[in-house]
Amino acid sequence: MEAPRLNRSLWLQAAATRYPPLEGPLDVDVAVVGGGITGVTAAYLLKQEGRSVALLEQNRIGYGATGYTTAKLTVGHSVVYADLIESFDEETARLYARSNGEAIEQVARLVEELQIDCDFERASNYVYAESQQSRAEIEREAEAARRAGIEAELTTETDLPYEVAAAVRVDRQAQFHPWKYIAALAERVDGDGSRVAELTRVTHVRSGDPCVVETANGVVRARHVVVATQLPFLDRGLYFAKAHPTKSYAIAATVDDAPRGMYISVDQPTRSSSQAVTFRLMLWRPRSSTRRRPWPPGSPCRA
Repeated sequence: MEAPRLNRSLWLQAAATRYPPLEGPLDVDVAVVGGGITGVTAAYLLKQEGRSVALLEQNRIGYGATGYTTAKLTVGHSVVYADLIESFDEETARLYARSNGEAIEQVARLVEELQIDCDFERASNYVYAESQQSRAEIEREAEAARRAGIEAELTTETDLPYEVAAAVRVDRQAQFHPWKYIAALAERVDGDGSRVAELTRVTHVRSGDPCVVETANGVVRARHVVVATQLPFLDRGLYFAKAHPTKSYAIAATVDDAPRGMYISVDQPTRSSSQAVTFRLMLWRPRSSTRRRPWPPGSPCRA
């Protein structure tokens, strides 16, 4: 069921995809479940390698997590590197940084090669602290980011309209219009033996040769299945118990002389902003969660 227009994000105001639901059985090489940036990119790359692909989305392309993001492409996710080194080791932090950096460059390549009109532009990313009490946390993160192989700079200079106690700056990051980007990729997936099916909810996946993907509209038989939903819906690995719910409030407005950089604060409440849109994030965590937990190694770049 589509989200009411009143509750749609700024990015989804441009949304206009209308791929028909799955009707009846379908046989392909790979079934991809989830029409966000991860699923659509995987489907596109697989098709480029000569595979037939079924891209299945329960709503419309981009109407999940991807369509409600801050639209940043960056290796800087608050104070993640200090936590990764502390919780795992330096090599894990390096792998995390490298995977996110490679994801940014892949998006940049696809935008250039396919001439995708998605407002892609390079920008510097800042993780910053307003209070002197949080300065030590920023200094610790800057050192950890450098140990992870990131060209990070500790600075107090930003283009925010207020002073900061300290910030970790990473250049050549990016921001873009996420829906326009994935819509262009999805258009290239559909056809020539591959299929994009919207309004098609996957209810179960049965392993086998082939695997069977069950939906309310029919089944898809595939040699391989990629589950690219925000949270894995299959009852495996107890991933649902590892998720941390959050709640946020967002404001989008036209502002003269808006900051060119992308920002996220370590002080509470968390503030996240970019040139296109400004967010005031009120983070809520379960009572059982007593400390910030890093994203697991290999997590894709969060837009």
